[in-house]
Amino acid sequence: MAKRKNVLLILSDQQRMDTVGAYGMNDICKTPHIDQLAAEGMKFNNAYTPSAICAPARASVMTGLYPHRHGVIDNFTNIKEGTPLLGECMRDAGYYCGYAGKWHVTPNKTPEECGFHDGKPFMGYGFPGSQVFPSLIFNQPPDNEPNYYELYLKENGFENIDVSNGFQGNNPALQIQEMYCKHEGPVESTIEYFVAHEANRLIDKAKEEDKPFFIWANFWGPHSPSIVPEPYYSMYNPDDIPEHPSYCDDLLDKPYGYYLSEKMWGLGDYGWKGFQQIAARYYGHCTMIDDMVGMMVQKLKDEGLYDDTIIIYTCDHGDCLGAHKLIEKGAFTFDEIYHIPMVVKGLGTQDNDSFVYLHELMPTLLDIAGVKTPEPVDGESILPLMTGEEKDNGRTEVFCEYHNHFYIGRQRMVRDLDYQLTFNESERGELYDLKKDPYQLKNVCYDPAYADVKKEYLNKLYKYLKELND
Repeated sequence: MAKRKNVLLILSDQQRMDTVGAYGMNDICKTPHIDQLAAEGMKFNNAYTPSAICAPARASVMTGLYPHRHGVIDNFTNIKEGTPLLGECMRDAGYYCGYAGKWHVTPNKTPEECGFHDGKPFMGYGFPGSQVFPSLIFNQPPDNEPNYYELYLKENGFENIDVSNGFQGNNPALQIQEMYCKHEGPVESTIEYFVAHEANRLIDKAKEEDKPFFIWANFWGPHSPSIVPEPYYSMYNPDDIPEHPSYCDDLLDKPYGYYLSEKMWGLGDYGWKGFQQIAARYYGHCTMIDDMVGMMVQKLKDEGLYDDTIIIYTCDHGDCLGAHKLIEKGAFTFDEIYHIPMVVKGLGTQDNDSFVYLHELMPTLLDIAGVKTPEPVDGESILPLMTGEEKDNGRTEVFCEYHNHFYIGRQRMVRDLDYQLTFNESERGELYDLKKDPYQLKNVCYDPAYADVKKEYLNKLYKYLKELND
């Protein structure tokens, strides 16, 4: 039997698709290592997350299911008992399974309880710099004891590392989280370096076990607070970052919750200048993560494992980062947070335009491992698209969902290349003509000229609700 390939799955958190240089959407933010993976392999141009919230999306990777099916509908609910899990399936298939970095899959199970042999995760919401950096306001430390990142700092002589230049919104009721900070230490003392260092340790352990490996490396960033050291902190000039085409949105034709989200963060008074400052550090964070990808790639090459390893780089969701005057993610179904990067090295070399989902990585990785996918899963293996065996999966649209984050405002969205319809519970609906309005500025849901289109896409939406028992 042919030797099975290793798998290194790298997930960043809250990374916009246009920050990955290989997509050609942004000539400022640099990601040369990820770009090289895309050049050697392929990328999906229409990959979507099932839900643009951290834990629901990550639990979907673990289960192959939509959030309403696996049970993690927000950042604090649990995977339903009895749900087959990716880690368990890969372990049972004979893979050495390792986990590094942010967990945030389900609060009721650790990585070990989901099939991973080893790892030093950040449990819960799990920001490992909280209560470690003395000047950091953001206070959401990992639930686990010990804090492995804090131990790493002590073991490597990086005690008393701090942050400076914290930037917040000016809402007096939300002075609990910085958008970014400067990390006052070397790169080797950063959270992202620790994650890459851990992934490389797991590669060593897998080699000792003489098994194929599945290693899932999870960066915190570029999710806020973007805490980056030099040279990344000053790498990008804020004045060079052009205003997002949708920053002009007055939100008057959008659900009222969008307006409330904008007010909650308290960034409006800064204008686009404020978002330029945030974006410059966010871009620096993306480039630092890219260098950590390079560090893991070099490890694989040094160990003679690179050619036998499939590397997948993607993220759980994106970030508005000033689109529609909004930041982060939440109860809004804009492309900036649902349309995600997905780069694959080690299989085929042809980019693919098919609509694919983040949660389809679960059946895909089991396909790579040569084992049958347990039932049920939503979607299918996209391995034939990765290898180039198939050019098109025949999917004509995507269906995505949102339940709860900051406030309950359940949404369901269906989207193809022409239109996007969003159903907002207890709020006005949204319909966008994507050919005329790619930045989703004009809501035509109540325009009589679009009545037939609206009916057509409501029928599409209903089809998904019925088929998925939603």
